[in-house]
Amino acid sequence: MAEVNAVIGYLPDATAKSLALGKGSKEPVEVRLDPDSGAYVRIQANDIAGVLLGASKKGQTGVQVFLNDKAQVETVSRALAADLRLWPIKDLTLYWPHRPPIVVIYAPPTRIRDLIAAQAKELTK
Repeated sequence: MAEVNAVIGYLPDATAKSLALGKGSKEPVEVRLDPDSGAYVRIQANDIAGVLLGASKKGQTGVQVFLNDKAQVETVSRALAADLRLWPIKDLTLYWPHRPPIVVIYAPPTRIRDLIAAQAKELTK
């Protein structure tokens, strides 16, 4: 039995109808996983086999996007760093009088651009 992968989510009404009619887009399609969230799946237009439409509410249509064989998708989550539970790395040497063994690489924020530029320079050699 053949298998087909699909992404289930939400698209703006006009985009959903256009894709369901077979009018492809040259741009990647971003299917939101929830109508109000910043999480979505980006699918290249040539990886879409077809689209089934669901109910529409507040300008968003529920869709099931069927993928071609060996299609690749990107999962993206956009939010404030604090909302994603990203926290700053604390340098323990600032809190303890005796330096603990180094288990991480610490770079002062003012030097990060310099480190990235040096790395890029090394990679292009």
